[in-house]
Amino acid sequence: MAINRRFLYAGLFLVALGGVLVAVDLAAVDTATVSSILRLWPLAIIAIGAGIVLRRSRYALVAGVLAAMVPGLVLGGGLAVAPRYAVECGEHGAQSNSETQRGTFSGPATVELEANCGSLAIGTQAGSAWQLTTSDTAGRVPIVTAAERTLQVISNGPGDWDLGDTGRDSWTLALPTTELERMAMTVNAGRASIALPGATVSSLVVTGNAADVFMDITEATISDLDARLNLGRLSIRLPAHGMSGAIRVGGGQVLLCVPFGLGMHVEFTGTPREVRVNGLLTDGSIWENEGYASAASKADLRVRVNFGTVAINPIGGCK
Repeated sequence: MAINRRFLYAGLFLVALGGVLVAVDLAAVDTATVSSILRLWPLAIIAIGAGIVLRRSRYALVAGVLAAMVPGLVLGGGLAVAPRYAVECGEHGAQSNSETQRGTFSGPATVELEANCGSLAIGTQAGSAWQLTTSDTAGRVPIVTAAERTLQVISNGPGDWDLGDTGRDSWTLALPTTELERMAMTVNAGRASIALPGATVSSLVVTGNAADVFMDITEATISDLDARLNLGRLSIRLPAHGMSGAIRVGGGQVLLCVPFGLGMHVEFTGTPREVRVNGLLTDGSIWENEGYASAASKADLRVRVNFGTVAINPIGGCK
């Protein structure tokens, strides 16, 4: 019986990827061990190269198996460690150097945030005033730049990804319900909880790198959404008002919850990907919910997935 090697290699890649995720979960492997294994990621490139060079030799099958499994092992380790890193990075202990800063926007404003290693909580308050409270286990304070129509907050720590020995931030930000022209946030190896009831945002940009990000924008008015996830999880409760946007996933999981009455149209690209709607697997490149054509409010999303999963209206919800 002839073996279709393309399917064989694809299957071995998925087995390796899923096997690591299950092993890490069941064996309770600590983050440091998985992180150490991930430092061997160049072997994945070597394995792929060897598979290409040896594809017409008598070692083609062995090289092909390695070229499929080693990248699967590395990617599986990355997917397993990212959510843990969001919780375990940095020095744990008592928060210190707690500071509260306040300001008022004079008109449509721009807000930019970059948080490294820690937790970020964003909410809203009536009016045009904002309030930021920050603390850190290592005593660091973020760099805050504020003006009449701008607010920028950046973690005051190392600029690289070696976050294991740094402090762990804790930020709480209350934003006004007056109009924001642009709100952009980047979460690196952290956890973010964003709830924007009553907010009006023309452009919402969210980037998560090895992060766990939850967004509840059900009661917000968002014109355009641009979300990017590089390892980790992004969970979004979509707004009831119409909107458009794009989501890009590079190794991770995206959860989308669609409110009742919202017409939803999604176009999927990228591979390999897994898409589930209401818990059921779908392999189409376009999905629309029932009643999209006649819905008063519509949301149109373009979702590109490379080595990731997307769940629309997942069982258990978005949280």
